[in-house]
This record gives sequence, C-alpha cells and structure tokens, in this order.
Amino acid sequence: MKKIFILISILSLLLVSNISQSQVSGFMGKKNILKLGLFLKSSFVMPNKNGESGYFSFNDRYSIEFERVITRNKSIQLRATTFETLYKTLSGTYGYSDDNADPLLKMSCKDFGADFIIYKSSHIAPLGVYGSFGFDVIISTVDVDTAILNNAFQTYNDYGSSFPRYSNTQFTTTHFGLNMKSGVKQIFFNCLSIDFNFQLGVIFSGDVTNETKFENDYDKYLRNRIGNRLWGHYLWGVNCSVGYLF
Repeated sequence: MKKIFILISILSLLLVSNISQSQVSGFMGKKNILKLGLFLKSSFVMPNKNGESGYFSFNDRYSIEFERVITRNKSIQLRATTFETLYKTLSGTYGYSDDNADPLLKMSCKDFGADFIIYKSSHIAPLGVYGSFGFDVIISTVDVDTAILNNAFQTYNDYGSSFPRYSNTQFTTTHFGLNMKSGVKQIFFNCLSIDFNFQLGVIFSGDVTNETKFENDYDKYLRNRIGNRLWGHYLWGVNCSVGYLF
C-alpha cells in the first residue's frame, strides 16, 4: 500500500509539473468562455418536436456552456442542455413500426455533460481548430399512452403470459452517451467567441435496433424505446455557439 501511495504521489507531481510548465495565460490573458450553444440535426425520418420530418426539419438542443483553459492548447468544458422531441410507443416487433399510426408523444430531456478539448498545437486555447471527446448524462421524461401499451401487452396475455396493467402516464429514465467533435473557434474584438463543430455520438442503450421487445417488463421496454429515439437525435449533428471570453 505504501509503494502504491508513493507511486501515485510521484505521478501526481509529474502531472502538476507538466501542466504548470505548459500552462499559459490563455488568449490575451483570458482563460474562460461562457457560451450559449445550439445543436441542429436534420430529422430526415424521425419527427422533430413539431411532429415534422424531412431534410429541412430539424431536431434542436439548447445549452449553456463554460470552457476553462488548462494548458497552452487544452481546455475543459462543462455544459447543461435541454431539448424536446417526439417518439412513438411501439417498435418494429410483431408488425409494429415507427411508421405506424400511433400518436406522437412528447419527450422532454435534460442533458449534463463535459468535454476535453484539444486545440491544434500551433494554436493557443481557446482559439483555432480543435477536436474533443466528451460524455453526456441524459435524463428523459416521456408521455405514455397507456391504452396502446396495455393493448400491445395484452397480446402476450392471450398466450398465457400475465402482465399487470400499466397506469403511469409519464416515465423518466437516464441514458449515458459518448461523443467526439471536430471544429473551429474564432475570437472577435478580443472577447466574442464564435464556435462551429461537427459531432458524432453513441448512446448506451439496452436495445439499439428497431425491434425492442417487451421482455416481461414495461419499464425496460420504455427505456429501450427512449434509448432508440435518443440514438436518432444524438448520432450526428452540428453545434454552434456564441460566447463571452474573459
């Protein structure tokens, strides 16, 4: 145990030394950016919060972000995001599909995440071309059509299974996502930050296909349906933000 403690102490000192040697005062002596961000993704097939789909219909997310420079060309960003979209109760199993006539139901999400940003070595953070790796914790609350859900589960009851009737009209669950971004950040008037980037992401869900099964569990079924919908919202998109550098 003593050897492990000594090793950790040495590694910590080396890390602190490396950061202190490479640390700079940021762009024009400024290390922080407070930003408002917007994420856009063409809805194609899946509906947006207005129930529309197509190339010129978009799912969107709005966020407040704080970025802090930690070394010459690296920074850390924290963000809080909110967004809404729509989903359908039933999946593709046993003839059901996202293209069926089921009503679109409201899906409200809160997202808390962080990014580790690496700027091009020839640039000084927080300015220039960069790549980043980040994570998101997404808390989703959805409306539930109990009639559709119970009728679908009744099919299993007819074959000898026994499910209690589901009565909750709302359901809340949490999903975890990982993303990477590539973009460019410009500074104007020594204080105005403009940021554009392209994002790719994955959602950790129990079922990422369009064939979510009931599996004797209403909550698990709904969680997988939400996860599938988040995949369509999170898989790719464009972020832009405007911020104040200080």
